Amino acid sequence: MSKNLVIVESPTKARTLQRFLGNNYIVESSVGHINNLQSGYGAKYSGPVVGVNEDFEPIWQLEKGAKTRIDNLHKLAKKCETIYLAADPDREGEGIAFHVANALIEKKEPKEKFRRVVFHEITEKAVKEAFEKAGEINMDLVNAHIGRRLVDRLVGFSLSGLTSSLLRLKRLSVGRVQSVAVSIIKDKEDEIKAFIPKEYWNITGYFSKNKQSYEGKLFEVDGKSQKELIISNKSDASNIQINLEKQKYKIGSIESNIRKTKPRAPFTTSSLQQFASSRLRFSPSRTMRIAQQLFQGINLGQGEEGLITYMRTDSNVLSEDSLSQIGSFVKSSYGNHYYNVRKYKTTSANAQEAHEAIRPTSIKRTPESIQKYLDENQFKLYDLIWRITIASQMAESENKKTSIITSSEDEKYKFKSEYDELIFDGYKKLFPDKKSDNMPDIVEKEIVDLDSITKEQKFTQHPPRYSEASLIKTMEELGVGRPSTYASILNTIKEKKYIWVINRSIFISPIGNALVEELKKYFSESVMDYKFTEKMENDLDLISNGDLKRSEFVKTFWSNFEPIKNNYEKMAEENPRNPSDYNFIRTNIICSSRTPCINSETGKEFEENDPPLGQKSLNKSLEKSSRMIWIRFRNKKGDGGFLACEDRECKVTADESAWAGFGRGRKRTLEALKNSMKEKCIH
Repeated sequence: MSKNLVIVESPTKARTLQRFLGNNYIVESSVGHINNLQSGYGAKYSGPVVGVNEDFEPIWQLEKGAKTRIDNLHKLAKKCETIYLAADPDREGEGIAFHVANALIEKKEPKEKFRRVVFHEITEKAVKEAFEKAGEINMDLVNAHIGRRLVDRLVGFSLSGLTSSLLRLKRLSVGRVQSVAVSIIKDKEDEIKAFIPKEYWNITGYFSKNKQSYEGKLFEVDGKSQKELIISNKSDASNIQINLEKQKYKIGSIESNIRKTKPRAPFTTSSLQQFASSRLRFSPSRTMRIAQQLFQGINLGQGEEGLITYMRTDSNVLSEDSLSQIGSFVKSSYGNHYYNVRKYKTTSANAQEAHEAIRPTSIKRTPESIQKYLDENQFKLYDLIWRITIASQMAESENKKTSIITSSEDEKYKFKSEYDELIFDGYKKLFPDKKSDNMPDIVEKEIVDLDSITKEQKFTQHPPRYSEASLIKTMEELGVGRPSTYASILNTIKEKKYIWVINRSIFISPIGNALVEELKKYFSESVMDYKFTEKMENDLDLISNGDLKRSEFVKTFWSNFEPIKNNYEKMAEENPRNPSDYNFIRTNIICSSRTPCINSETGKEFEENDPPLGQKSLNKSLEKSSRMIWIRFRNKKGDGGFLACEDRECKVTADESAWAGFGRGRKRTLEALKNSMKEKCIH
């Protein structure tokens, strides 16, 4: 028994480790989790819900195919001296290691053979150092993992069926975190609906001196400036314009100051997801999938090697070794004056699942040097991580901000012009900024010519809808969920049709809206409360640190949750909802055989890139005199909706994606909706 068995979660990770460890080690994969809480037709209720017994302990069952995987691992284990458990360095990884070890111990493998190995990057140096420091399974992390799964099961199994029954829809899903995420989106939607746009006018002056032209925004009239100066109607704007055109103008003042900008901190999981969404247009799930590939190993011509550190982390701390590498790289590549060492401290209250930020495993491995080994998306994400990491240790950029005040001779009217000039790029050398503004060559008190005055009608805008990036940021700020769960949560609520993501904006669906409304009536101070959810995450951290017992955490939760759940159950049985109360929403598509698919918001034909919801109609008479398309949910299936005319006599129907879809699917179904109107519309 000279060989050692190493068990990891993924086949890719196994191949990478095998190359590092050599022939004295056999590296095999468990292929993810092997256990799940009991469910299915054969499961029995021995406690409050399936999978949880009367003592609030888990009842496990093997995942599909896990028995074969365990049998194979056992055959290898019998021939090996030591069994190393090398799952990922977080709660989930600790849980996998625990279950694999238990499964093999049940097959009579001695407990003494098992060792836990933890590493945050898959490089030869890091892996070998980790094996030298192999220890025991961290049962505190395991208990936090199990506690999370138990509470999620108690919530999900208790409320999903009840809510489905109440709303008379099948296949609804309620979750401790996912339902709160939908609630956050609904709160934003309610805020948007309550918003009343207000009219205002911008006035711009166009000036010139020595054949140089510039413009300025009117910002002061009779001493009233900024927020005080509100031109609310066309009449006032026209009167001001007339007066402005009669004036002569001079340069009132020119003020400049230097503003320094710091680089952003190295990536955590959430900041990576947010930045990749805004910069690369990657969804959170796409970002995490690619990051997983970069972490587990990419073949660079001589076998797989991990290119980044572990991608599930709340920490933005960099190791001393990486700081040294970055410093040397910056000074040799750009010069000493570009270098500025920064040591970051993790600000997240929940940061304890990893010790370091997401960074390249080797700073010398530039994106360009390995581009040929990466696909397009892998390169984009690695390039982003590499640049942010390097930039975090570079000097601040310096911009000269100049404000020019052009005033009338009597100083009754003042215009402001602003210019931005980059004078030292610093870290922006890695992120080239926009070109500097061209400031006119003018001096204070100098007379300038007025070329023209223009006015423009504007309306105040409702708060922006969440994007996936901004939703993740909000969830992080509220303490809802964890970095490792954001991507899966968003995927779940999209798949369940509780939300739509269209042109990167998140819209709540009718069923998502109804679901949150019902849950909030009864659970506003427990499961649906942001503070409650945050406290639960903090309690899980206490378990991770050994400061709270798992059993106490779960029992306390249930003792508070069960009475509310029982009242909700009684109400669901006695007072089911009428689907017509919630399962439709008015779209902005006009149903017409003569002019099919007119958008009531624009007065033009509804196109595939149009947003699905508008706050006002630009053609109110057209909307009032026409029948509108509504979206309804299928009660029997509960897994999607369809479009139909508000007039029940009209037989126009289409798939919901014509209104709430994107890409080719929306284009195709929109065409089908047009054809349906031409053939079946009675209007």
